[in-house]
Amino acid sequence: MTKRVLVTGFMPFEGNTVNPSEELLKFLNNQNFSFPVKTQVLPVSFNNSLPLLDKVISEFKPTHVILTGHAQKRTELTIERIGINWVDARIPDNEGVTLKAQKILENGADGLFSRISLQPMINAASNYVPVKISTSAGEYVCNYVLYSFLHLYPDIPGTFIHIPGADDHLDFFKAIQAIIEAV
Repeated sequence: MTKRVLVTGFMPFEGNTVNPSEELLKFLNNQNFSFPVKTQVLPVSFNNSLPLLDKVISEFKPTHVILTGHAQKRTELTIERIGINWVDARIPDNEGVTLKAQKILENGADGLFSRISLQPMINAASNYVPVKISTSAGEYVCNYVLYSFLHLYPDIPGTFIHIPGADDHLDFFKAIQAIIEAV
């Protein structure tokens, strides 16, 4: 089966006009891959991010999914190992919804591990930028989407990658391009 990789990013949020994960998708759309790569911008929305992700997965039928988002306070590219069954948003999503101190899935596992080999991803990215494995995708929409993806699609290898705050993201974008090639 030919590798088919879906890469998602998010719209800007919290008053920002740019989200580096959305800019990543523009960068990837201008690259050449030897296999199909589909990009999709997701809304920063507890209610609408998953229906769009589900629609794209059902139409594109990816063999791998790389979800991405922005973590302004981080300094390295961080590959998420675990999605936790918890949301506790410090700010509302882009639709004004604030989910506080609650499970994502009432009877779901407390955490779900990414089902993709992380070491080849780290090896590929470390040629470009500092990279590390993270055990928390936070408690906002990023983690909500990661946990939900891992729960709904147990047969599709995938994870979440956080792009850190930086003045220039080009090397981080090249690192994620290398990760896509490596998965």
